[in-house]
Amino acid sequence: MRPILVLTVAALLSVPFAADAKLTRVGAPSIQFLAVGPAGMKINGTSSELSADESEGKLTVTVPLTNLKTGIGLRDNHLRGYLNTKQHPNAKLVVERSKLKLPEDGKTTDGSATGDFTLNGQTKPLKFRYRAKRTGSDFHVQGMADVNIEHYGIEQPCYLGVCVEPTIKLKVAFKLRDK
Repeated sequence: MRPILVLTVAALLSVPFAADAKLTRVGAPSIQFLAVGPAGMKINGTSSELSADESEGKLTVTVPLTNLKTGIGLRDNHLRGYLNTKQHPNAKLVVERSKLKLPEDGKTTDGSATGDFTLNGQTKPLKFRYRAKRTGSDFHVQGMADVNIEHYGIEQPCYLGVCVEPTIKLKVAFKLRDK
């Protein structure tokens, strides 16, 4: 009878620690975006800067916009101008952890959720898709979303009369650790 009592007490004491566990980004992230224009024009962009952290039951993913790269310096400067990075240097997605399906160890899950996405100082709901694979306390995450920049007060990018579509495809990959 006594071992059952000890196990019950131990289980109850461990609950607060599990409830306080928080997701934090570890490792090197990858951010990719794709803008398309006329006649098959594609502009691929990248970054390797992303922070992710959980607080009060919400996961916040932040990407600095000032270091996005497209492969051409002049285009990068124009991009920063269109994104208004001097006033709003970051894009941010905040999602409630309870809205995410996190897999068991050794498993992968696919899902979709909606979070609050902030771009150019404007916050709107954004639906995104994700895949998460768990290895121990790590979650290997890929997220994808389509963002219409005009919904965030950003002018459709044009150069010498050639414009890209206002909807940009985003893809991020990063690792979270449950601490």
